Amino acid sequence: MENVISLKNITKSYGDKVKTEVLHGIDLDISEGDFCALVGQSGSGKTTLLNIMGLLDRPTSGTVSVFGRQLEKSDNDELTAIRGRTIGFVFQFHHLIGAFNSLENVMLPMAYAGTASSQRQGKAERALDALGLKNKSHHKPKQLSGGEQQRVAIARALVSSQR
Repeated sequence: MENVISLKNITKSYGDKVKTEVLHGIDLDISEGDFCALVGQSGSGKTTLLNIMGLLDRPTSGTVSVFGRQLEKSDNDELTAIRGRTIGFVFQFHHLIGAFNSLENVMLPMAYAGTASSQRQGKAERALDALGLKNKSHHKPKQLSGGEQQRVAIARALVSSQR
């Protein structure tokens, strides 16, 4: 089975004069269907590693591959395109747009990813339904509980990461 993401010997350092090494030789392979948890003390590099895995940041050294494609020579535009087609994010603070209802929040990243407008609503409705939110599709974030907002964010991540 092909790895969704593969990290080989990832390091990450910050600073010029005073160098702070945050990640030290990380190797990680995640296959489709895997469930992973990243745990550690505050300041241990969890967010840095997630940013590298999400193609939001580049490692100082090592290789990142997504579906077998090595990305160290990819430019920012290419990484943005790959991220938009293959990676969905669920943030701690859901980042739902308050003026949009649940359905519109789920549909939004598909517009940026170039999904045909004729497909966006159906995909968003199916994702909300799968997460038990079919009857909340026209509710704005303030009309939802925290858990419901989280599920809208999950639906948004799922539809934006479909290949």
